[in-house]
Amino acid sequence: MRKIKDREKLQRIARKRHRRELRARYSHDNRLLKYHRLREKGTKNISYTSMDAPTDFSILDNRDSVIKYFNTVKCMLDQEEYTQINLRKITSIDLPTLCLLGAFMLDRNTKSKYLKVTSPLSNSAAYRFFEEAQFENMIIKERIPDFNSGAFLSRSEDEVNEEAISDILTKTVDYFGENSKQRLRDLPPIIIEIVTNTADHANPDSSYTLPWIVNTYETKNNNGDKVKQYCIIDMGVGIYETLIDKANSQQQGRSPWWHTIIKRESSQGEFFRQAIPKGLQSRTALRQRGKGIKYIYDTVSGDDMYKRFEIITNKTKVNLVNIGSIEKDSSESLSATIYYWEVCVE
Repeated sequence: MRKIKDREKLQRIARKRHRRELRARYSHDNRLLKYHRLREKGTKNISYTSMDAPTDFSILDNRDSVIKYFNTVKCMLDQEEYTQINLRKITSIDLPTLCLLGAFMLDRNTKSKYLKVTSPLSNSAAYRFFEEAQFENMIIKERIPDFNSGAFLSRSEDEVNEEAISDILTKTVDYFGENSKQRLRDLPPIIIEIVTNTADHANPDSSYTLPWIVNTYETKNNNGDKVKQYCIIDMGVGIYETLIDKANSQQQGRSPWWHTIIKRESSQGEFFRQAIPKGLQSRTALRQRGKGIKYIYDTVSGDDMYKRFEIITNKTKVNLVNIGSIEKDSSESLSATIYYWEVCVE
């Protein structure tokens, strides 16, 4: 009897996995974007407006220009103008910008039928980074079980892919060595915390899901120490804007405590500097929702393994490892949330 029940359980799991694969395949076939190294024959009669990306294509170092670039391209696509993201002149790029590009291309709100993307020049350092970070695999959502550099998962389901997170941890331990396993114990909870929607910045009641991009990259610092970079992209409206909407929708007299800070501070960065340590949590008791940004802050700010932990959302860029150092708000607003962090087990 037990064997029959076990067999039925395995069959249910297999059926669920098959349905998930069919949904992913259907979604992919309908939303696969035109990522071109060369112009294909089918586009010869279409005139694209070429938009050169900033040469320093780094949202970490050149935030204003990069956000303005993506906003301009999106505006052109919304007007149904055939637009080419031209990356041939870029001289530098980083992991969060690469992931943002991928998430932008996969976002259902992007009118992808009008979009074409050309890769960096094949002899450039930027092109090598695209290859090493497996950009094309990330876009077409090919999951490579035995990944090394360029690990990723694309989240289009409403459940956390724990196998993918386990793979990321396994490869991280392989990279830093078995002795690092105990120190890395907080890594999976952080990833799960992010993808279970921290800070109430998504609608838990909506079945309309957006793709989550997760990617990792292995490198070394100036001292030759091994460093692993992690990036997660959430294509929503951004944490700050969502909090504003939530606060404004509350009945009069029932505004959350952090609404007072929002009304007092004109700087988004200053708001996060004050609100995160005081307890900017997820404001829902739903099981699938996380504990909030404060959980991540408490975890990473007290562990020197985390060399930086950046959250870039709307006009803000805040480093949870050094939350007292706030950058000036950007002039443009990013309608997304980027989580980027670096780990070095010394």
